[in-house]
Amino acid sequence: MLAFYAGMEFRRTTTHWSTEQKREWILRRLHFSLRRAYRETDFYRERFDHIGFDPFTDFSFADFARLPALEKDDLFQAGKTILSKAIPKEKLLHDSTGGSTGKPVEIWLGAEEQGWRESAGERFQEQIGAPAGTRTALLWGHHLDPVKRDSLRDRFIAFLNHQRWFDCFRLAQDTLEKYHLEFQRWQPELIIAYAAPLGALAEWVAEHHLKPNYPEIGFVTGAEKLLPHHRAIIESVFRRPVHERYGSRDVGYIGYQLNPQQSTSFALDWANLLIEPESTETVSSILITKLHADGMPMIRYRIGDLGHFPVASAPGNPSFTLNEIIGRETDRIWLRSGRWISGSQIPHMMKDAAVQEYQLVQQADYSIHLSIVPKREFNEAISSRIQSTLGLNLEGLPIDIVVVDHIERTKANKFRPVISHVKPLEQIAS
Repeated sequence: MLAFYAGMEFRRTTTHWSTEQKREWILRRLHFSLRRAYRETDFYRERFDHIGFDPFTDFSFADFARLPALEKDDLFQAGKTILSKAIPKEKLLHDSTGGSTGKPVEIWLGAEEQGWRESAGERFQEQIGAPAGTRTALLWGHHLDPVKRDSLRDRFIAFLNHQRWFDCFRLAQDTLEKYHLEFQRWQPELIIAYAAPLGALAEWVAEHHLKPNYPEIGFVTGAEKLLPHHRAIIESVFRRPVHERYGSRDVGYIGYQLNPQQSTSFALDWANLLIEPESTETVSSILITKLHADGMPMIRYRIGDLGHFPVASAPGNPSFTLNEIIGRETDRIWLRSGRWISGSQIPHMMKDAAVQEYQLVQQADYSIHLSIVPKREFNEAISSRIQSTLGLNLEGLPIDIVVVDHIERTKANKFRPVISHVKPLEQIAS
């Protein structure tokens, strides 16, 4: 709780800091974090010594950029050597990712990191006008499965916080109707939701020509990428802003859209995380360094996502905004030439195609398998048009289209519209 309140107070008092003030503070905090990691973990002592990096010098951001990226495989191999020896393991909180792209990453959090990451979410909601105590509906999965984890304690905490949980993992037409009627009666001020289930609710309301009187403040989406067509229908039906939230279980809250009606760029939580591009390219892999990781330091961690960074962003240097979260690194469609197309481009190609949901899977041989959940007006002519449009953009890659009843979710019940199993040419070369 002390760390939580420290995080809240720091973020409130630094709201109007200049970029230079933020950079100076982050560099000081980076010195502290890397020195602590060296003193308290075997993993970083060996890693820094091996590459000849001395964290006790007054290193610069450019010096910091020369450190190797921390890969998920490094975490698997490091085991307990990456945990702080200053905190007994029984006092660390254990967590793990959903494992949607492979083996789950295990994370151990100390009290300091817990407080700073929780205060990030609280501060964000303050900034959009939904502070603690706001009547909130969560169209979510409770610890991945709300049915399996619904204790008396969980219910009591939700009651105190004016929160109610609505399972987004088991949706059907009658479920959407039930949720709509409950929302109409209960009048949540804020709805926090998985993006695809919220889009499904908006589509159901639109199809039944209803006029919802909720929520009063707006929506926050997370857990999965908010696709353009979902944003469009949610805003059209409910007439409220949709704030996309970007984060992950391994690093916590990363960024937020504070005013999506003016800009859909993400304000980054620089007080807790140093977010940087891996390269000088506009679209780059995202690397993250935790600035308050007392239990398990993570330095230049490759989170597995691609971001559209502002102009002049550079490796090792903190970014304070992201223009867009492109998606998972595996969400790129690779062409035989070595070029690639972002998965975020597919919704534009599918625009007005009478498609409810789709999933494009690229096999290791570059071929494309497109599964489509159709709307009623979908027909063979539309299917042919989709195939033609994709063919023109994907340089003649083989494309197979199949109509299905539903799209399978990941182990964490997230919707991934684009998945590629192609191994990039640079990885093969290395």
